[in-house]
Amino acid sequence: MSNSIFIVMLRRPRKDDPRTDPFWEFGSFGCTGCHGKNLLHPKNCQIGNGDRLAFVQGGQLGARLLLVTPPVKRFDHAGGSPKGRVELRWDSGRKPFRYDCAPSLFESPAPGRAGLFPRLTDSLAHTNRSTIDAKLASRFRARTSPLESELARELESGFSAVVKRAKESDFIVRYEEALPWCDCPSSASDRRRDYQQKLQELKNPAGVAPRKTRRCK
Repeated sequence: MSNSIFIVMLRRPRKDDPRTDPFWEFGSFGCTGCHGKNLLHPKNCQIGNGDRLAFVQGGQLGARLLLVTPPVKRFDHAGGSPKGRVELRWDSGRKPFRYDCAPSLFESPAPGRAGLFPRLTDSLAHTNRSTIDAKLASRFRARTSPLESELARELESGFSAVVKRAKESDFIVRYEEALPWCDCPSSASDRRRDYQQKLQELKNPAGVAPRKTRRCK
C-alpha cells in the first residue's frame, strides 16, 4: 500500500443539478463515471488500495476541504462505459464537513495568522491564473498523480487538527449539506436507491443493457 493522497476537485453543482457523487453515505466515489476521463480513468488511474482521497469543493466561500478519507479500496467494474469504471470505497462512518463548516484551503483563520496549508498555497504561486482558487483548479482539476509527500503531510495534519476541534453539527447529516447550495434535496431512500442502481449497472459488461428499474417521479 502506497498511502498516497490524491486531491479530488468536485465540480460546483448547478442549482437544478445537485450532483449525486460522491455517495458519502456509503463511502463511495466514482460509480457515476465522475472523473472517468482523468483521475479515475479505467486504464490510467494511479489510485490503489490503501491510498486516500482529499475532496475539495469550490463555492461562494472559496475552496473548502470536505474530507480526507480513510484508506480506500479500489473496485474495477466491467460495466458503466465501454472501458469500464473505477469505484473507490472507504469506511462510510467518516463523514465530510458541511461546506460552510469545512476548513478553507487558503483563508487565514484570523487576522495575523497563517492559513492551515501554507505549503500548498506557496506551491501554486507561479500558476498562471488570476486568483488562488483558479490556480488550484488549473493545477488539480485534471491531475492524475498524487500529492507530493510534503504537501500530503501538511494536508493530513491540518485536516486532522480541524476534525479534533470540530463539533458534531459541523459534519453532514444529509448529502446536500456538503454542497455550496442545493435546491433539489434528496431523501435517504432516494440516495440508497440511486446508489444500488448504479452498482447494478456496473455489473453489466459493455454492450449489455441493464435491467430497467422504476424511478420515483
